[in-house]
Amino acid sequence: MTIWTKALIDNYDRFKEMVDAGALVFVNHSGGKDSMAMYEVIAPLVPEENLVVIHADLGDEVEWAGVKDHIRDNIDGRPLEIARAIYKDGTDKNLLDYVERRGMWPSSAARYCTSDLKRGPIEKVIRRIAKERGKTLIVDCIGYRSEESPARAKLSAWKHDEKNSKAGRTWIKFSPILDLTEADVWRIIDGAGKKRHWAYDKGMKRLSCVFCVLAGENDLRTAAKLAPPELVKRYTDLEKKIGHTFKNGKSLAEIIEPPNDLAGLPLFDLAA
Repeated sequence: MTIWTKALIDNYDRFKEMVDAGALVFVNHSGGKDSMAMYEVIAPLVPEENLVVIHADLGDEVEWAGVKDHIRDNIDGRPLEIARAIYKDGTDKNLLDYVERRGMWPSSAARYCTSDLKRGPIEKVIRRIAKERGKTLIVDCIGYRSEESPARAKLSAWKHDEKNSKAGRTWIKFSPILDLTEADVWRIIDGAGKKRHWAYDKGMKRLSCVFCVLAGENDLRTAAKLAPPELVKRYTDLEKKIGHTFKNGKSLAEIIEPPNDLAGLPLFDLAA
């Protein structure tokens, strides 16, 4: 069954033209709700042999437990491609080690965690798979939604990727759920009979790293309750070591452990 989003309707003819011409269609999958909904929108429209689900692995230490198995359980038996960032010596770029090397946390203005540890490695895997299969048409699907931020509200659902359209490739970045609300996303997931990641049921509003610099403070406090104590300590110790606060001039320790005089008061998260 086709799920008709506005972004899909507006771009259906050129998407179908690419698919009919044998394009490889990649679904970027974090394991979160938006990725899950995007998969349900895209999967019925693409021949099985040309649909590739891909996940950027930031390391078991910082990802939510079981996220890769969760993805596999919800992609109808398809294989899951894993992209990992690596240093020149061949070792993995673990997020926290990378933060320590740089001496600063990522931020909304400097999202190197996305560019260096997610987007770059994913694009490398896409180029490899396209070369192995002799494909030059690529549709790179991303689960952005306008509702998430003013910056994403300005995005085009269909964009020609100039940087990656080289060596005879035509590379399109497609955001097929750009117009959906959070309620729409959950309706799609529930309608498909798919199971959300357990962290949502424990109170998380978004699923990225366990502790994400873009998360609201309520999510960070919830994550601190759910995460292994040693991971919480790893983050707070690293914050002290590099001398750079985790979020907007505020330390993670301050966020997850409010001062005693505030304990028991309701916490309102304006950034959620």
